[in-house]
Amino acid sequence: MRFLAVQSTITPGRAVAGLLWLGLGAAGTAALAGPVLAAGSDLSLALGLLTLFVAAIVATFSLRYMRADAGSDRFFLTLGALVVAVLAFLFTGHLVVLGAAWCASGALLARLIGHDRKWHEAGAAARRARRAFAVGDAALLAALGLLGWQTGAWQVDAVLAGASALPPPLINGAALLLVVAAAARCALAPFSGWLLSSMTAPTPVSALMHAGLVNAGGFLLIRFAPVLEAAPAARIAAVALGLCSALYGIGIMLVRPDVKRALAGSTVSQMGFMIMSCGLGAYAAALWHIIAHGLFKAWLFLGSGSAIGMRAGKPVAALPGGATLFIAAGTAGVALGVVWFGDGDGGLVPLLLGAATAASALVAALGGKTPTRAKMTALLALAALIAFHAAGLTLAAMAVGADAAPLLPGWGLLALLLAFLSAWTWQQHRLASGRGLPLPLYVRLINAGALPATGTGEAK
Repeated sequence: MRFLAVQSTITPGRAVAGLLWLGLGAAGTAALAGPVLAAGSDLSLALGLLTLFVAAIVATFSLRYMRADAGSDRFFLTLGALVVAVLAFLFTGHLVVLGAAWCASGALLARLIGHDRKWHEAGAAARRARRAFAVGDAALLAALGLLGWQTGAWQVDAVLAGASALPPPLINGAALLLVVAAAARCALAPFSGWLLSSMTAPTPVSALMHAGLVNAGGFLLIRFAPVLEAAPAARIAAVALGLCSALYGIGIMLVRPDVKRALAGSTVSQMGFMIMSCGLGAYAAALWHIIAHGLFKAWLFLGSGSAIGMRAGKPVAALPGGATLFIAAGTAGVALGVVWFGDGDGGLVPLLLGAATAASALVAALGGKTPTRAKMTALLALAALIAFHAAGLTLAAMAVGADAAPLLPGWGLLALLLAFLSAWTWQQHRLASGRGLPLPLYVRLINAGALPATGTGEAK
């Protein structure tokens, strides 16, 4: 009888959470054991560890969060199946398995977004996600079919080895299709709507989605880097999409008063930076961006429930005085020096933008009437964070190898960086003056991702 009582406490939720922790332990052991898998396994292992770690924490968090939900068993089973699908396309070496697992992960994610079947908005958000994923999935399957047909091979490594010998129109077409697939899964513009409307999903789903699943596009482009490098047009498209999406996401983050949708805007912006890094050939920076963003965003979403719905005061604080101009000018000066005395590479833009962000955080922390002790704590924390990112970037470079040849010459990288810095300086100036964004732009951004009305008014 005691055995039967113990057996009855093993719910689907506990089983899924336990299996995820066991999987994380096994993957961690494999990572410590050394290179025991096939080529490209370092990238897959790094992202597999991230997926399992975030999923295990989310599943454990959900045991309490979903305890009163009538569909909790369905939730946990879908969550477990989703993780299996993600791990399948991370570790497989076969094009057919990769395509099938990619499509399955999208379908399962849409199901989690629409978890509450009685909520019309949740159903509408799930349908929007399915439409966006259908476009991306079709693009991916077409790209994989084209590559497999033209190279005569269905193993990923064999396809990548023969990609450079394909005719330029075919390789450019396949690479552009891969960029479309990545953009749809990463919620870049014009596919951002599915992510912005997915706030109907339970908070644990948002944490898993923003911390790991939207990063799948970055994995796809890094994994198929030889195809991307043989197609300059596709790399330019990735940079352009990333640039526009980064600015678009920042705008949404500025205007949204609700915590979760503001975080969604931040994710769109970060995915834009990551895809832009892939297009520039800065694979190590892109991989570390995936990992660091995933860990940070999971923490933010799991803690979003402690915020009471709306953010009080100004959504974003402007930097004091001429700090914005000083940081922008300093960053541009460093970039000019690098370009003038060296060739510059694809990592120049993401690394210097990261440095500008750190400088902004430092100025914000040390400004105003902050006590001296708090300032010293902020300095130490920032120094530790810089060291952490330097170590992470080094490990990421070891995982993905050398970056690609620069897509743009030094002056092109400088122009791209100046475009970001100019937009950021304008944004901070508007905030500091209290004027905010222009009204038409504000209205468009605050309505981004809005679902269509599901009713005609108050029922009588």
